Amino acid sequence: MNGVLGMLDMLLGTDLTMTQKDFAQTAQDCGKALIILINDVLDRAKFEAGRLELEEVPFDLRTLTDDVISLFASKLRAKCIELAVFVSDDVPKLVTGDPWRFRQILTNLVGNAVKFTERGHVFVRVSLAENSTMEANRVPNGNLNGKDCKVEPTANGAFNTLSGFQAADERNSWECFKLLLSDKELLSDELEGEKSSQNDSDHVTLMISIEDTGVGIPLHAQDRVFTPFMQADSSTSRNYGGTGIGLSISKCLAELMGGQISFISRPSIGSTFTFSAVVKRASKDTSCDSERSLSEALPTAFRGMKAILVDGKPVRSAVTRYHLNRLGIIVQVVNNMSMGIQAFGKNGATESREKPSMLFIENDMWRPETDIQLSNRLHTLRMNGQAHELPKLILLVTSEADKDKYGSTFNTVMCKPLRASTIASCLQQLLKVDIPARKENQNRPSFLRSLLVGKNILVVDDNKVNLRVAQAALKKYGAKVHCVESGKDAISLLQPPHCFHACFMDVQMPEMDGFEATRQIREMEKKANEIKREQSSSGEGSTFVEWHLPVLAMTADVIQATYEECMKSGMDGYVSKPFDEQQLYQAVSRLVVGTADSAS
Repeated sequence: MNGVLGMLDMLLGTDLTMTQKDFAQTAQDCGKALIILINDVLDRAKFEAGRLELEEVPFDLRTLTDDVISLFASKLRAKCIELAVFVSDDVPKLVTGDPWRFRQILTNLVGNAVKFTERGHVFVRVSLAENSTMEANRVPNGNLNGKDCKVEPTANGAFNTLSGFQAADERNSWECFKLLLSDKELLSDELEGEKSSQNDSDHVTLMISIEDTGVGIPLHAQDRVFTPFMQADSSTSRNYGGTGIGLSISKCLAELMGGQISFISRPSIGSTFTFSAVVKRASKDTSCDSERSLSEALPTAFRGMKAILVDGKPVRSAVTRYHLNRLGIIVQVVNNMSMGIQAFGKNGATESREKPSMLFIENDMWRPETDIQLSNRLHTLRMNGQAHELPKLILLVTSEADKDKYGSTFNTVMCKPLRASTIASCLQQLLKVDIPARKENQNRPSFLRSLLVGKNILVVDDNKVNLRVAQAALKKYGAKVHCVESGKDAISLLQPPHCFHACFMDVQMPEMDGFEATRQIREMEKKANEIKREQSSSGEGSTFVEWHLPVLAMTADVIQATYEECMKSGMDGYVSKPFDEQQLYQAVSRLVVGTADSAS
């Protein structure tokens, strides 16, 4: 499948008609879905054999959750369904654990919620276990799953949830959710700084809930939810597709992370899945790429700006406030349009000493009569010569179809789900704010080309299709690529002196695998360096430069044990199959590809 996906990627890079491109893209999407299924089956087998291992690397949990919900944004926009994520302030900025496995659980659970929800919302919440009202160790039971909980709706007939639709687990109500918010978030307009945790333990237990207002799970099927390849009934497979292995894998991974997974589900109302995971607090001097890109550049640009949010739903307004606060924006929430319009001030004078830079309005708060009221207020301000002081008007919508309904009343229309990065991008253009670009990402293709152009690269793989994919990916950036199909052939070509600048080595090959080939290459380099060292000390040689050819493993297996074996054998890193621009960039940019010519 790696070869198939690689060749499809090459095909998509050629000159295709729109129809051909659509066919190729569809084939690639199907291939990726099959890869996910294959990996899930393999993960399940590894778990049962006790061979599934976890990574321990620092990662930004907020950025990770943002990335996961973005995968499903287009589907829910088409359905006009609210999709949101909220991470409590008590969750550390960076944690150490396995971000790939954490992402796998979250993607499985959010994907299921999206698949089975046709109205309402999908809501992801993250908090620490000691501060959470959620229970990850509860087990599904018929007494709770399916009971009529008699939750009272609000005066307008809606419930205090993200979308106003009733949710399955009343214990995740607004009264419980607001306990995750600080008093300052609820009662003050001042931005709260990052909280210091009262718990000095190196480990914390995260609680993650995924709430949906979908079809729910029938009571008779709830006992087999986590059974591999089992679905609620035949109609589930017929109407929604899927294989029924995602929840089983998620349960295995949650337990491997020291946590548990459970759910509450009520037919025709929805489901709430909750899982826990034990992670380490990252040390203060730890950083990662996502943390540097988002937590340094963006808050600096927007910190201290003020905004007014018009939203009558408390959960939804808290979520919007959370995302704006991440950018350093101070938010005042009002629950009706009249109060929002009053925030402009009376008779053309702004009431607040510090004027808001922007006014966010939820789509369902907008009425035809408020359009007239707002237009009159704006006209008054313009007549008083205060047009330059007007806040920017931003409409928040759930569906792409709503973006074209409101003419020129608003400065911009922002389509949810909200993410700090997308909000920042929108506000940057709207407010003309200068955000420093990340130098290393300004032009990734040009950067890769500057590293690889003219370089002699050896690719070693016993699979001819994989060779073609790797060769095409490297040639795209100007490298001169030579391919061989065995470790023995690689050794014969890499006997010093040689002209290669780097080697991409498959780890699983017949006769001699990539690990053994690399060990022998390092032995040859060691002997060559000893000879050159003796020549240099006796004055016979020129300035001594050690031989060390950068060797990158090519593997579809990137578990910790494989990585450790790569390092033990003398490799410098790895790239996963098939090649893609991002991971090739990450691997190559970590290595300053030296010129073998200087060693020769």
